[in-house]
Amino acid sequence: MGPFDCTRDGCLEAASPHIDYFRAINWSKTSLGAMNQWPQHLCTIVNIVMKDVNPAMIFWGNDVVMIYNEAYIQVLGQVLGVSCMGKSARLAVSDYWGHFEPIIQHVQSTGASVMTHDLPLFLDRHSFLEETFFSFQFMPIMDERGCIAGFYEPIIETTKHKLLERRVNSLMEVGAQTAKARDIKTYWNYVLQTLTANDKDIPFALLYSVQEDDRFNDTASVSTTSTQPPKRCLLKGAIGVETGHPMAPSEIDLTDTSQLFVSQLHSVAKSRKTMLMNISVDHPELLEGIAWRGYGDPCSELIITPILPTRNSEHVLGFIILGLNPRRPYDEDYENFIGVMSRLLATSLASVVLFEEEMRQREDTIEETTKIQHLLADKLLQSQREVEIREQKFQRFAERTDVAIFICLPTGKYTYRNQRWFDMFSSAVLYEDVTQAWSAVVTPEDLKFCESVFSALITQQAAQTFEIKTKMHWTPPKVLSSQSQTQTHFVWVLCSAWPEIGPDGDVVEIVGCVTDISRQKWAERIQKIRSENALESKRQLENFIDTTSHEMRNPLSAVMQCADGIITSYSGIKQTYSPDPTTAYTRLIDTGIDAAQTIVQCAQHMKRIVDDILTISKLDAGLLVITPVPAQPETVVAHAVKMFESEARAADVEMNLVIDDSYRDLAVSWVNLDPTRLLQILINLITNSLKFTRLEPRRSISVGLAASSERPEISQDGIKYVRTKAADENSELIEDWMRGNNVFVQFSVQDSGCGLNEDEKAMLFARFSQASPKTHIHYGGSGLGLFISRKLAEMQGGAIGFDSAEKKGSTFSFYVKARRSRPPTTARRGSMAFLDSQRVSQSTTITGHDTRPGLVRQASDLPNNADANSEEPIQQPKGISQPPLQQTALVRKAPEVLHVLVVEDNIVNQRVLAKQLRNLGCIVDVANHGAEALDFLRKTVDWNWTDSAVVEDGKELSAVLMDWEMPVMNGLTAVKKIREYQQKGMLKGHVPVIACTANVRQQQISEAIDAGMDDVVSKPFRVPELLQRIRTLIESLPP
Repeated sequence: MGPFDCTRDGCLEAASPHIDYFRAINWSKTSLGAMNQWPQHLCTIVNIVMKDVNPAMIFWGNDVVMIYNEAYIQVLGQVLGVSCMGKSARLAVSDYWGHFEPIIQHVQSTGASVMTHDLPLFLDRHSFLEETFFSFQFMPIMDERGCIAGFYEPIIETTKHKLLERRVNSLMEVGAQTAKARDIKTYWNYVLQTLTANDKDIPFALLYSVQEDDRFNDTASVSTTSTQPPKRCLLKGAIGVETGHPMAPSEIDLTDTSQLFVSQLHSVAKSRKTMLMNISVDHPELLEGIAWRGYGDPCSELIITPILPTRNSEHVLGFIILGLNPRRPYDEDYENFIGVMSRLLATSLASVVLFEEEMRQREDTIEETTKIQHLLADKLLQSQREVEIREQKFQRFAERTDVAIFICLPTGKYTYRNQRWFDMFSSAVLYEDVTQAWSAVVTPEDLKFCESVFSALITQQAAQTFEIKTKMHWTPPKVLSSQSQTQTHFVWVLCSAWPEIGPDGDVVEIVGCVTDISRQKWAERIQKIRSENALESKRQLENFIDTTSHEMRNPLSAVMQCADGIITSYSGIKQTYSPDPTTAYTRLIDTGIDAAQTIVQCAQHMKRIVDDILTISKLDAGLLVITPVPAQPETVVAHAVKMFESEARAADVEMNLVIDDSYRDLAVSWVNLDPTRLLQILINLITNSLKFTRLEPRRSISVGLAASSERPEISQDGIKYVRTKAADENSELIEDWMRGNNVFVQFSVQDSGCGLNEDEKAMLFARFSQASPKTHIHYGGSGLGLFISRKLAEMQGGAIGFDSAEKKGSTFSFYVKARRSRPPTTARRGSMAFLDSQRVSQSTTITGHDTRPGLVRQASDLPNNADANSEEPIQQPKGISQPPLQQTALVRKAPEVLHVLVVEDNIVNQRVLAKQLRNLGCIVDVANHGAEALDFLRKTVDWNWTDSAVVEDGKELSAVLMDWEMPVMNGLTAVKKIREYQQKGMLKGHVPVIACTANVRQQQISEAIDAGMDDVVSKPFRVPELLQRIRTLIESLPP
């Protein structure tokens, strides 16, 4: 503790009032604590600041407590106020904290100093908000542990320098531009153009030329000794005020003393000097209705200056009325700027009128400008010297940094190493050469690498940055399992080095810094292990979902197809023999058909439960895929309505589609969304409406479509949308929305069903929940549909809501977010994949006539679900425009009798599917795996044999139904072989191959399409619809 330490009692130095004020602060009530308990590094920096003649401040600790010297108060006293010493900057200077906070955070995160040049600040130092500029540097202050304890901020006010630079540039621009003028008209244009650029010092300006006769001769002037006074002034240009404003009269009659500016212009013309006018006092009403330039503050003072062709001229050629910067005092510098500018303008104007006078005035202007430039250069040099002084101070703090710094010669000999270097490389402190230090730090196998890096610094003269593991041990934090603690860890360092090049182009020395990154490397390794474990868990979950889906869909497919076979067989018997309906035999047939239809309905019900549970599993595991593609919402909702026409007709339910005017007004056509997920929501809602409406006396369902450019809070029907707190939007959709031009498409399903009471409403949208126990008894269902619908809506950037009244019906409304897009291009042939039925939650019916097995075409923008009892294509409801077809034009006719090859390893499924196809008139061959399928191809007419006799004996083949999972050769391998045969010319044409599989994840479907499948049909499916799909596929292929 020295005698001159102002932080200690008994200081011998004569204390200033500021030191007394500093010591009088009750520091024990601050986060710094009592002054006698301050750490040495804080005392040291405080003494440096207090003895610094330049303004300086310390921000200390997490509370950023302020300590500043007396010079700081003199410069920024209005910012600090009278009692900021020892207070947190966040509270004491809260108005300015927004500027300091990001700088402090940057220094904390990087450990590097921040230098800000010519920062504009607006200070109330002279009873008005003053425009000032400061250059300051934020430097970290390290404690004894190498951590940042505070921040040191020296500042330099550069207001004069900045204003001088701005004004000099403006003057130089005025001189350069007006010198181009060759007549009075262009002169005024150049003046207006150059003055407009400086909106801070010249926020307002009026340019007037003097006229003495009625001919408005621009060369007229006013003589101060003439017996004929000037008659009028004409406005040649205005800056900062609109033409016609009372502040800027287009003409001033100098004989009318009641007009604005007349008396002032006479005084200026007579005195030939600049005149200051306080417009806010004389005419405050004129300040209204002006969009002020600069900082937006009204000009309270004006400067009126005459334009004289020569310094001693008695003639006034014009006047300039300038508004002064309301945030700068009209001091000597400002007055000099106005004066120099006035002389520049006068000189340029004189050059137009008198060429000889122009030359002399130009020389004076250049001399004046040169003086200003010299003054600016001196200011810049002074600023550079001050910065160098600050850098020298920073060097003293570098010794306390947490980064190891070294300097060595090209020979490898160290010339400088800071304390952190010795702390980090304690095993190499005795070595004076870089190469010797390497042997003590790095492993032998890395020595050659270090030598190559050092060689590159010398020969290539390029900076080098690299990471390297040392042979020094490192102990990780004790926060993980004991396994991490028992492993041996080594110190990792990040080294950056660069060569300093001398005047002769040779390397003079090498400067480098080294950072300990052991903790980072350890964390990266831990993160990698955790990521691998998470990926493995995800893979196992996907395998479990795939296995569950495969094992449940396969038997369901056989059950549905057997039931279809029974129905087809019994129906054929009734049509063929037409037995007496009263006989026991007929009743037995009807009973069998009814039982088979019940089996189909039960199988479909089981399939829907499987689909819903698998969807829930995917949602929980984050595996549900949403793929935005170009689609037309109008066509999607029309298709959903069409899917339920048969069921609604059978239940005598009136169903219609209503398109709101908002959809038409916004001209919504093609948008990017996932049509299959959207259709899944619509099907769930329409299914529920049919379920709860079919038993009511009044049966109607209305499906609505609307749109909004903003995110809606309520629907067109007044229903409030509700988003859950855990709503998680799909990442692919978010990326698509970021391209802009988004729209919110709204959908609603309104029915006249039984409705819900208040208790039943509370149960909706919950997982495995229904409105009441009687719901399952009367209507069936698993209670998952609405829960899935809400999740799907929220994943697509939307929300769902509902309104219901008991015995009056219910309305469900939801919306999705979509980006406008162009119509899609034509889909490539051979890639017409079918999406899994899992993505479309189907509904059951009482009659069993409408089954909709969910074969969805991916190549089209919409699913293509046909009625099971109809061979007609889906038609749009009346009033709905038909979108352009995206499928390949039909250029080939499917044969009347289809020749189908069934490739299936499950004998039960194989026999059932073959029998069903034969019952529908197909000629069927079977194969147990892919290898047998390839052998069968060689026996068909499509095989390109050279022996014509073999061709004549070949079998016909219309399409191949290929399973995926099979022994010997699976379906993907087999289809790849088929496409390979086609490319080599071993097959005469394209063989249609449809994958019939229980692997229904989107990635699996894409994998099948990429392998060469034309379609993908998910199990279970209905054979009649599969047959229609085969015909559609054949007709879409070239002949």
